Amino acid sequence: MNEEQKLLLLNKYMDGTLTSEEELAFFDWYAEAGTSEFHHLLQQVSKGTIYEAPRPEFLQELDRKLRQEGKVRKMRTWWWAAAAVLLLAGSSTWLVFKHPANKEIAVVKDIAPGKTGAILTLANGDVIELDSLKNGIIATQQGTSLSLQNGTLSYNAKDAAEASYNTIRTPKARQFQVVLPDGSKVWMNAESSLKYPTAFIKDRTVEISGEAYFEVAKNAALPFKVKIGDNATIEVLGTRFNLNAYSDEQSINTTLLEGSVKVNKGTQSIILKPGQQAAVNETLTVNNDVNTDQVIAWKTGIFNFDGLGIEAVMRQLSRWYDIEVIYEQGIPSTKFYGEIGRNLNLSQVLEGLKLSGVHFRIENGKRLVVLP
Repeated sequence: MNEEQKLLLLNKYMDGTLTSEEELAFFDWYAEAGTSEFHHLLQQVSKGTIYEAPRPEFLQELDRKLRQEGKVRKMRTWWWAAAAVLLLAGSSTWLVFKHPANKEIAVVKDIAPGKTGAILTLANGDVIELDSLKNGIIATQQGTSLSLQNGTLSYNAKDAAEASYNTIRTPKARQFQVVLPDGSKVWMNAESSLKYPTAFIKDRTVEISGEAYFEVAKNAALPFKVKIGDNATIEVLGTRFNLNAYSDEQSINTTLLEGSVKVNKGTQSIILKPGQQAAVNETLTVNNDVNTDQVIAWKTGIFNFDGLGIEAVMRQLSRWYDIEVIYEQGIPSTKFYGEIGRNLNLSQVLEGLKLSGVHFRIENGKRLVVLP
């Protein structure tokens, strides 16, 4: 492809007039273009368009535009300028930067990604699997009706005289959304559990294990509280925050996106500001330099592996694909950078990870062996 053809593709992309064939050619070139070549062409095409920023800003804007449109996700390794993976959303097509050191990647047996689903336990002990139920009212308890609508469980407690307790659990390879009786919304990640009253009459206290993202309805007269076993309590007035309380993580992390929360551990307490993260282990500490986009990436359908070691990455894959991970000869020190969609089969995710030099083997269907 000559320079004139590349300029034509870039201009047509900006105009939104690429055909399907031209779109594939554009992403193919985008994946393989050298940095200097791409910047050179960007500088030319930016003249006379809505993008009047200098080259670095223009490149960032193009990258943002590509991501926003869902056309491409980049997986960069620490040497991403030499090798990377791009995924076309909605397909299983992978475009790989050419690199002479790349080895052939063996195709492994596919394991499908997780999906929407959960198991609900009612106050009377009845268990309801929510994966395949149709929309509509699924139960009534103490005057509170439970409705399922397109993968979201909602509670209507306007006729409730008293409260009972329900527990909703997402097994591995499942995620789910719950709208609590006060209108608060909870998104649950895989392998998580939430216990809550069917009506918030005297207080608004829930218990969580695993990971969940909260959008809490404001009610200053009735503060919202989240208990994490005997380890910590979070007090909320009205806010958006993510809580990671998996037992196999190094700490319980509360990350505030909006509003204000108070994190309590024993006699210690910290009030968080947006953008801060509280970590609870033996002590209570605050991280002021947290990547909030990475923290809530799971909620938006993405794995964000920026700066993560292989153990942290494998814990996420284990929960979402319901696999067992073992290390054949020690744990590699590799770090990963970039994003991959959570809607991919496991083999596709592994192909991206392999570009950083780590290799894998799947055996017995559900066991992922990390090779040296």
